[in-house]
Amino acid sequence: MLLLLPSAPVEGGELCLMRSVLISLQRVQAASFTKQESLDLPPGARPALYCSNKCTLRDWCRLWCAYPSNTPTHCLISNIIVMPTYQETNMADVLTCHTTRPKDLATHANITAGKQYMSHPLRVKENLVDGFYNYDINQCLYTVWSNSDRWITLDFGQPKCFQHVILYAQESSSAGQLFNNVQVRVSNVTAVTPPADFASYDLFGEFPGAASPGQEVEMKSPKPVCARFVTGHMLYDHPFQVCHIEVF
Repeated sequence: MLLLLPSAPVEGGELCLMRSVLISLQRVQAASFTKQESLDLPPGARPALYCSNKCTLRDWCRLWCAYPSNTPTHCLISNIIVMPTYQETNMADVLTCHTTRPKDLATHANITAGKQYMSHPLRVKENLVDGFYNYDINQCLYTVWSNSDRWITLDFGQPKCFQHVILYAQESSSAGQLFNNVQVRVSNVTAVTPPADFASYDLFGEFPGAASPGQEVEMKSPKPVCARFVTGHMLYDHPFQVCHIEVF
């Protein structure tokens, strides 16, 4: 289900597209690293209109939920990132919430990556394609220092068309070292040996500098690009940490 609503309660406000997604209320509320706000639903107010309006009035809001599900009395407004095709596993308190994030190709894509640090067993590549990011550093991918391991590759199985690739750096002050001089390349050919053969892929975009904490790095093509493989490769001599990726 889609909601297309004014982004501000004034005439001529831009429309904001919100997509429904199932997510556990406990999972949203337990996200201690996020910014969120719980609001009482006024008597007689329509949850969809009231909650979505409160969300669009906050530039940090990316998700809203009306709860409890049977007879809503509250709105939960959050900056948690939940992609529209996220698949909830805890159905005991599941809610139909609404996310501002687009339906993308990275969520549930096949992912490969360089070797990950054994000392950080939770920071694995699968975190980047599960459709969920709550700003906890353990939701990131953390590769080892070696140049042969500072990369990720998404495989869509067949060519898909897109214009945007967004990568999120970690929230801490180490972002500048762990997300620095990153290239994104694309291709339709059979997967190559990474990272030595990434140069045979077409350059989609690059981020030449050091990221700031929590920076959202967006690379955009002026026209759609169709490719099966998308790679991210950090050229800076340091471990690579990326916390969320979107392709649309």
